Amino acid sequence: MHYFEEHLPSEERNAIPYLSTTVQFLDYISDHYGDSIALSDQNQAVSYSELALRVSRRRHVLEELHLPPRCNVGLFDTNSIAAVEWFLALTTAGYTAVMLPSALSEAVLIHTVQHYELKAIITGPTLIEKTNSLSIPIVPAYFLERNGEPPAFVAKNDCAAIFFTGGTTGTPKGVMLNHGALMRGALNGTYRDGTMFGQTMVAALPFTHVFGMVFSMLSGLYTGSHMAVCGNMRDLFKEMARAKPTTMIAVPGMAEMMLTVAQKRGVQALGGRLKLIICGAAPVPERLMYSFKPYGIRVLSGYGMTETANLVCGNLEQETHPDSVGRQYPCQEARIVNGELQVKGDMLFSGYWKDEATTRAAFDGEWLKTGDLARVDENGFIHIVGRIKNLIILSNGENVSPEEVEEVFYRNVCVQDCLVSETEIAGRPAIQLEVFPVNDVTDGTLEQEMKRISDTLPTAMRPARIFIRHEPFEKSASLKIIRKK
Repeated sequence: MHYFEEHLPSEERNAIPYLSTTVQFLDYISDHYGDSIALSDQNQAVSYSELALRVSRRRHVLEELHLPPRCNVGLFDTNSIAAVEWFLALTTAGYTAVMLPSALSEAVLIHTVQHYELKAIITGPTLIEKTNSLSIPIVPAYFLERNGEPPAFVAKNDCAAIFFTGGTTGTPKGVMLNHGALMRGALNGTYRDGTMFGQTMVAALPFTHVFGMVFSMLSGLYTGSHMAVCGNMRDLFKEMARAKPTTMIAVPGMAEMMLTVAQKRGVQALGGRLKLIICGAAPVPERLMYSFKPYGIRVLSGYGMTETANLVCGNLEQETHPDSVGRQYPCQEARIVNGELQVKGDMLFSGYWKDEATTRAAFDGEWLKTGDLARVDENGFIHIVGRIKNLIILSNGENVSPEEVEEVFYRNVCVQDCLVSETEIAGRPAIQLEVFPVNDVTDGTLEQEMKRISDTLPTAMRPARIFIRHEPFEKSASLKIIRKK
């Protein structure tokens, strides 16, 4: 029995099959969950049966465009019920959904259309003005034909979607995920500690990010859960009050916001039913787990990449292994080579769009080189200790992982965010630490705490400079701190 199956109720261990395409997936969830609510927002609710019908009607819109078979179509929208339906319509019609971040400027959008050879764009009402200068068909997301269109024949290895990745320092790359990888990632996201069926979740992470679409949306639909769609992060708590979620998929920055609201307004401000937060996409501070515990809310962490359809491993035993991202998911393998975590399995991406050289460099045979430094403990739990490309090489030849140093400081209750980077002192490379405190912590208290922690570190890892920030760090759409070289 696999690690994750051990934590499920016995009757649920084989309850969900692996479905290798979105066509199979949509048929399965509509047949099994029928009249249960699949999606809702402030204005409407859509059942699983209705979802399949609406996706069919959106496929008819695509059919009327007479697009080339298996071409790339952009999906350019903020989070919405329509965006979920269009994603399923595009992929079940045999097209590749190119997930365009809503923050793209008009100039970048023009370049993206050309580079990714988009034949049409589905766009939401708040973004349609950015598409005015494009010469390809623009379909407003609200279009919904009367008639339906059956799905295309889609195979496991057919490209389903392209998501953008560049981490927090690199140039964005188009990651091609085939149907099999996409659905493996969605199935992995169903595993919980306890029942996985019939949950209520607020989907607030951007659907243009693999963490938002695959884990925060598709995994929930896989289990017949009610997915409340939050179109704007500013409306998160309004949506939580309406939907009353039992589980949340979040990044650490989002969890921090929920904690602050719970501390100021009480747990009822989170809907009153929240029991589990699954956190990822960035290192999860250990203190978050302990801070939510008095409210009866567990915080679990995991690890993944866009190139792995999001999920590589998850931790269902955070209390006993607080500094680990957990163990690997079923049907995939992991190994450590020269300190680097490498993985393989059918969750891997097919390549970077029009970039064969970078694709080849990403692999060692069948193994994806994650670029993350890791170790595995005696119980099989994986610990991420940093990124290879972020290593700071000191003048004495020692390599220091910024993430490993940050993890130590993140454990302190005074620290909300911190960033370790390279600086120069007397012409030599050195380490500096920037800290953004939690509310109501004075500069003096923070300085004392940071100095105390620094003195406990090995000499090579001690920051030579410590700066206190009074403004939050600049963050990406997935709320990761942006590291600037």
